[in-house]
Amino acid sequence: MENVGNPAELFHRFAGTAAKFLLQIRDEAASPYKTKVMRTYGIETAAKMVGRSTTLIRKLEDEEDSPLVKAVGPTPRDANGNRYYTLARVNQYRDYFGTRYKRPAGSRPIRCAVVIFKGGAAKSTTVIHLAQRCAIDGLRVLLLDLDPQATTTNLHGLHPSIDVLEEDTLTDALIENPGAIVSRIRPTHIDGLDLIAGNLYLQNADLILPNAKANNQDTLGLNPIERLDAALRTVEDQYDLILFDCGPNLGSLVLNAVVAADGLLVTIPPMMNDFASSALFFENMNSLYAHSGIRRQLEFVKILITRHTETKEAKDAEALIRVSYGDAVLGPYMVDSVEVERAFNQMGTVYEVQRPRGSPDAYKRALEALDATNLAAIEVFKRTWQRQADAAAAAAGAAVTAEA
Repeated sequence: MENVGNPAELFHRFAGTAAKFLLQIRDEAASPYKTKVMRTYGIETAAKMVGRSTTLIRKLEDEEDSPLVKAVGPTPRDANGNRYYTLARVNQYRDYFGTRYKRPAGSRPIRCAVVIFKGGAAKSTTVIHLAQRCAIDGLRVLLLDLDPQATTTNLHGLHPSIDVLEEDTLTDALIENPGAIVSRIRPTHIDGLDLIAGNLYLQNADLILPNAKANNQDTLGLNPIERLDAALRTVEDQYDLILFDCGPNLGSLVLNAVVAADGLLVTIPPMMNDFASSALFFENMNSLYAHSGIRRQLEFVKILITRHTETKEAKDAEALIRVSYGDAVLGPYMVDSVEVERAFNQMGTVYEVQRPRGSPDAYKRALEALDATNLAAIEVFKRTWQRQADAAAAAAGAAVTAEA
């Protein structure tokens, strides 16, 4: 376009055309349903997820008056008579057999911010797949989209400018009433995964929160960067894990996420400019924690290498990251895979793919790489929960001894 006489009209037309196509792509991806649905699993995969043999599951499903069937109902079958299992049904089986992971008594919900102050570092890719893998493993997860670009919202079947109103975001909850966060939570198409959606209205929070006249600090009695922490206290006991998808900046929303977080997952692609940006990020974080009065300690700081092309240059940059940041760097890295792009182009994720559109081997490699990084993160969560449980037990024991 050249010599644009009415830019507003042009931009309005562009936005409308793009929105129309995005809705069409979303509807095609969800077809024949009106909203997105999670993939289903065959009996072999479902049995592995449940932690019981296919033989036992078939026996109990086929047994007359089976307690399992009485508890969860008959097993659905496809047109060919094959059994299939939704994630919700898998979780029912886990609960029936007692195989669903439960964080230990005395542990607390973990709040984890996926963060770095730079675009293109695969933050949204990371947090979306991590949240979904945690839910697939049976954890109760709340996912907060704090990025006005709203990639996380879009990939969970919501068009940010059509399906999400300003009152659906965290904006009002952070500015006027932290307790209102409960009305912003909505279930997703994945059992156990809830979402607080985002869109461009989140920019209002970034603008208003630093404004002493508009942020209601006197009324609420809360520092503007402590609002998310206060809001989450009202709902966090419903979850095992709360994940924040942060924008690529150090605005008020990201500050709220950092202040509220128990742990940070920092995403760094293995490229020299990203490595340089990470040094600036940690310098900013040093200033923030040293001078802002943040009292919250962190349970963990972990670095995930993302978008790894496995070239010599990428491996050299990876080596620099690992030498610089030591055991904070997770062992596995996220491969820069076309399968992630292919899934995103279908408005979904690698974990939602029922049948690969490309090479099955390429899809399997991408899935294995994602599983490796996500399971490494989940192990960090589990170690954190165990430390918390051990500390709670020790404190209880000390209290009993003191009373005696």
